[in-house]
Amino acid sequence: MKKLVVLSIILVGFLAFSCRKDVTPTYKLTVPLTFPAGFNLAAVPDGTEVKFIEAQTGRETVVFTTGGTGIVSSILTSGTYNGSTSFTVKVGTDDFVFNGVLSNVILNKETNAPMTLVLAKNTGGFIFKEIYFSGSKTPDAKSYYSDQFHEVYNNSNEILYADGLCLGVLDQSSSNPNVWVNTDGTIMDKLPVTFQAWIIPGTGKEHPVAPGKSIVIAQDGIDHKTDPNGNPLSPVNLGKAEWETYVAAPGKDTDSPGVPNLTMMYTTNTANIEWVHSVFGSAVILFRLPVAWELYVADPANFKTRPGITSSTQYLMIPKSYVIDAVEIVQADDTKRYKRLPTELDAGYTYLDGGTYCSKSIRRKAKLVVEGRVIYKDTNNSTADFLHDLVPTPWVNPTAAEN
Repeated sequence: MKKLVVLSIILVGFLAFSCRKDVTPTYKLTVPLTFPAGFNLAAVPDGTEVKFIEAQTGRETVVFTTGGTGIVSSILTSGTYNGSTSFTVKVGTDDFVFNGVLSNVILNKETNAPMTLVLAKNTGGFIFKEIYFSGSKTPDAKSYYSDQFHEVYNNSNEILYADGLCLGVLDQSSSNPNVWVNTDGTIMDKLPVTFQAWIIPGTGKEHPVAPGKSIVIAQDGIDHKTDPNGNPLSPVNLGKAEWETYVAAPGKDTDSPGVPNLTMMYTTNTANIEWVHSVFGSAVILFRLPVAWELYVADPANFKTRPGITSSTQYLMIPKSYVIDAVEIVQADDTKRYKRLPTELDAGYTYLDGGTYCSKSIRRKAKLVVEGRVIYKDTNNSTADFLHDLVPTPWVNPTAAEN
């Protein structure tokens, strides 16, 4: 009888244990990875890792995409989950990093939880977006070039500071072979800046430039269409330019009171009335110095005379490693396209078919438009990166990608 009682107790206990609901249920969690606008043609790489962490226990599960579908799914125990991913997509020759995060996804049934990706990083920083150097003709057919400008754009996804950015054009036109070469004919590692060399003043964080925004550096910061000193046939109003290149000596340049001046670091010719980017096209560089500019220009080692001639003119030499962006602008005539920039800074060149005083500009191609922000093409090849013979559009960006 005792045995029967014991067996009954064991059986009841077993049945009670087997009926307990302490086995955690599982459900299917599906997470489509969604690209931001502008990357609709991009594909999530096969094998992309998405990590899920259950908030209460810290239990971690890693799931991989398959077949390039951009969808991950897994059977997980019920709970509250946080998810994350980071991966790289190649678009053309450029790599783009995407991050994605899911927070507090409650899994108590079969659940679909899209993860919207964010562009975390792309190549580029400050670049030349648009350069208007051709000048224009006045109503009486005179040549006018005071409306030139250089637009510098923040092509990154973070705030950059313009303090300390330097601007200069290189010695020599493209119509003659480059004399600034090594004995083997390769272009020197240091580049000669002619005329004035300029720097944006500031202590380091005085002049922020947000992602997708730009600064315009005008030769003269006026509305060239309406100003009495301008040209009614000019295509641009530069009265709201962020900076201008004012040449104080010999006292013939116009100082626009509403536009701050760049600081002139050095000039090869003190008789120059104003700074000019040749209307035939100059190789132009954007650079930063590793020391205070006053120290740099005080060092004789940073200067050199033009090779092969007896002129004593000293050119400010900028190592190519200091260059942030560079554009090789040549003449339309294909017999006058001698390069002045090393291939690693610009493997190609751009030009204007319209020639001098045609009122047209060159501008980078919009590669992508992501959540309203343009990312411009920057492969260090101006032949591929730039459109030419455009109506100048300072501060204006395209609304769609361009070929």
